[in-house]
Amino acid sequence: MNNQQRAKIYVLQGQWEEFCIGYVYIVHTDGVNPPFIRSILETQQKQCCNLVQFAHLNTNKEEWCLNLKVNPDTVYEFCGDNIIQWQESEINLDIAISFIDSRYASEFWNQLQNSRRHFRYDDVESTYPILPSHQNLEAILSQISDSPELIIQKITNDPKNQFMEAIKRIFEDAEAQSNFHVLEQLHYVIRSLIYIKNENVMKCLLSDKYYVTLFGIMEYHSENKGPQRVSYRKFLKDELRFHRITEFEDATIEKIHFNYRLSYLKESVMAYYLYIEDPLYNEFNFYIHENNQRILESLLIHHKDQFEKFLEGIMDDFLVKCKFINEFFLQFKPFLAIKQLNDAFVDCITEANLLKILYQHSLLKVQQQSMSQICFTTLQITIMIANQNQQYLQDFLRNNHDLFWQCMQGLLFCQVNSLNSIIIDIIEIICSNPTVEKQCIEWLKRCLQQPLNFSAALVLQELVQWICQQQKSISQDLVVLSNYILNILNHQSKLQIKDKFLLMSGLKHFKYICTTPISEILQPFCNSLVQLAVSKRMDGIIEGQIRDILKFIKLKNSLCQHLILIVKTLNYSSHHLFVRLVDQFQNDYIVDGKLAIDYQRDYEQEDSEEHQEQQAILEKDDIKLDFSRIVRRRNDDEEEDDETHVRDQKPNGIIFGENCFKRIKPDDD
Repeated sequence: MNNQQRAKIYVLQGQWEEFCIGYVYIVHTDGVNPPFIRSILETQQKQCCNLVQFAHLNTNKEEWCLNLKVNPDTVYEFCGDNIIQWQESEINLDIAISFIDSRYASEFWNQLQNSRRHFRYDDVESTYPILPSHQNLEAILSQISDSPELIIQKITNDPKNQFMEAIKRIFEDAEAQSNFHVLEQLHYVIRSLIYIKNENVMKCLLSDKYYVTLFGIMEYHSENKGPQRVSYRKFLKDELRFHRITEFEDATIEKIHFNYRLSYLKESVMAYYLYIEDPLYNEFNFYIHENNQRILESLLIHHKDQFEKFLEGIMDDFLVKCKFINEFFLQFKPFLAIKQLNDAFVDCITEANLLKILYQHSLLKVQQQSMSQICFTTLQITIMIANQNQQYLQDFLRNNHDLFWQCMQGLLFCQVNSLNSIIIDIIEIICSNPTVEKQCIEWLKRCLQQPLNFSAALVLQELVQWICQQQKSISQDLVVLSNYILNILNHQSKLQIKDKFLLMSGLKHFKYICTTPISEILQPFCNSLVQLAVSKRMDGIIEGQIRDILKFIKLKNSLCQHLILIVKTLNYSSHHLFVRLVDQFQNDYIVDGKLAIDYQRDYEQEDSEEHQEQQAILEKDDIKLDFSRIVRRRNDDEEEDDETHVRDQKPNGIIFGENCFKRIKPDDD
């Protein structure tokens, strides 16, 4: 029985007393007698034999606890969200049914009301659902629209399932005869059944017996014609494979099949009709979500030993098992936030020693320079565990830190860009532990001493910046790391052909350091910055980065003075990137025709910690520009100079004339 039908049955004997727990549903008979409210017993609390009438109908020898006729004259009451009560006149007893599932309570109530009006089962003259045929598909569509509750009864309560058997027979005949008119009508019938939004109907449609019929009918919609017609059945038959990793009970296997078929229906078959806010789309997601939780409980709790053996032998037939692992984390990640399931999962991966096995094989692949799916899977599993259970990952790092950092270094330099973002995420999560953060800094030093490619340089630059932001004070280690990255500028400035991708990471870090209290470490690299700025074939993006750096340098007096001194020494004062900077500051620092820099004044100002903190706050506030209100524009007199202008909140009016169509240059970054 369906767990949604589970309910408690009460009788009034002075006070309401619980009689039993059972599975309650409405049963139609031969079409002459009224339907019955029937319940199959699960748990007996008390004896009340007169609730079971017409026991001779029990041909299946089920244990009933309730079997009473639906009387059209009886007043049934729907109380609250899940209770239905009435007085049974024949036995002079008040009865109440309290459903576990309030949604099924509403469904049962609708069935009950319709059953009071319709006693006939398949009488064509009545309004009760008729069986489909080639000639009456339009009438079936009308009945689905007008009486969905009756259709639900017809599909879910009929043990012979005559309704779906008739649909299947009509489809097979129409397809054999290429009767496209009937096939399109069947398509609309099935779509209408789907839009009833009833889980039991969907389970019937996607059951082993009828799912091929469903997807076959869904192929015949008006937009899916001609030689390019998509065959959903071909995909399900030829490409979809079910791999059983362990033994499950039949109910769990049904849930797995239902979820896959429903996902395919939602994401592919009905993608043409569904939009993201469609109530049906959300209903499908709800069914999948509920089933996934039950499947995960079965896997981690009821079949824990089998799952551990599966993880221990993950390298055997790895491609198949890798697909399962990827699907596992994709589907079940939200449920690992539940403590019981998370603890069970951690127990499984601990017993199987999963992470150590994966990192050992990943390191071996990296050393062999043979990248494979195992590397991506290793990082994916690591990030999932890091998000759900950091303590387990910290314990793993404490015992296997050499293996972990060697593998991460190999993956960093393998030039597979898709791994970079995952590497950054993993390191940012694990560095919440001070011990691991120290290990990370040493690892960054080792990596920065290696020949860098663009991919590795970008990752290392982001990680160094992130660690600088996390620490309250800039340590000597971080200064050393920053110098390693900034050395990229020195190296590239000496090359005739420069790697603009490597330069980007160095320039971005240069710009970042300009906003920190340790900006003085940039002075040895200002010469390289100037050499890059004046070099030929300067890429537009690189030039944009240099322009932004010069803006931030203006906020640092001593750094700005040092840069101007280099520019003047190298005779680049007239270069378009530096001319305005030199003109702006030369009046302040030129005395008797010589550049005078008051280092003592700057030193005394920066010696105060309070002053440094205030200065840092002001600098960061200055950097947070509102880009929606900023536009760069060039004027005719100084074509090569960029100035930042803040737009007025309200336009002053329309300007005509020669300045009407001035070119606006966006920010380069």
